[in-house]
Amino acid sequence: MKLNNLNFKNQSSIFKNLNLLVFKSFIKDSRNYVFMIIMPIFLTTIFFYVFDKRGATVFSYALLPCLTIITSLTPSIVEWKNSVFLKRIDITGVKKSMFIASVWFVYLLAGIVCYLIILVYGLILASVSLKGKDFIEFQHMFSTIKYGYLVLSIFLVCITSIAIATFLGGLANAPGAIQGIVMIVYFITMFLSGVMLPPQLIYSSKVLVIATYLIPHKYCVFLYLHAMNPGGWKDIVKIMPTQNPMSFQGAYNSFTHSWQPIIGSISALILLFIITIKTFKWTAKR
Repeated sequence: MKLNNLNFKNQSSIFKNLNLLVFKSFIKDSRNYVFMIIMPIFLTTIFFYVFDKRGATVFSYALLPCLTIITSLTPSIVEWKNSVFLKRIDITGVKKSMFIASVWFVYLLAGIVCYLIILVYGLILASVSLKGKDFIEFQHMFSTIKYGYLVLSIFLVCITSIAIATFLGGLANAPGAIQGIVMIVYFITMFLSGVMLPPQLIYSSKVLVIATYLIPHKYCVFLYLHAMNPGGWKDIVKIMPTQNPMSFQGAYNSFTHSWQPIIGSISALILLFIITIKTFKWTAKR
């Protein structure tokens, strides 16, 4: 029993030190501030007015830092592989799985914190900009939020981004070589998963609905949108003033029950985890 307790304390101490090491690396990288705070604030401001100051959009844009984990973590992993960072960790005998766990833990916390920062900014922006009936409807939204699904979906969005970044970073040998692929993945995810553009605008084709099942973030983002939507999955509402009434999912429904995106999101994470284990390279090939 004493041996087990001692081993647990040692492992806990190692994990704590790894978290501190990864955290220091995170805060020293200016790229993280640009991608996870400055860029989301800029996009939130621009698109809030593009879509005629709709209060509901600020909740969607708050997910942007959770997505930009892809663009900040991927090159960091590649840089670690090209430096002595991972080599030193490997020499100390630390389990690689524990290091990966610490990276996931730190970036998960960073994603949640940045989500809250952008959400607060969006709420202030909406509160200042909205007047009369629009402001009353915006206030009413808080009483209809499904908070359980909200918390779960934020967690899943962050973890999915971290999993994709780990997979891409594990494959690449040089930051420049992977950056183009990272940006393609990021923009496809941002615009087609329902974060940047409302599903009512883009999900007008059944072919597109089916094709976007290949986007891992679609499942957790739609769960998030459902959490923010006062009705059910198939309830018809008039969200966009210039469009015919439809569900929040668009002209065609991607899901009909909450368990579907949850299972889909977890399945995507398991698949990414298995592929990453098989393909992750701890050192960059020269």
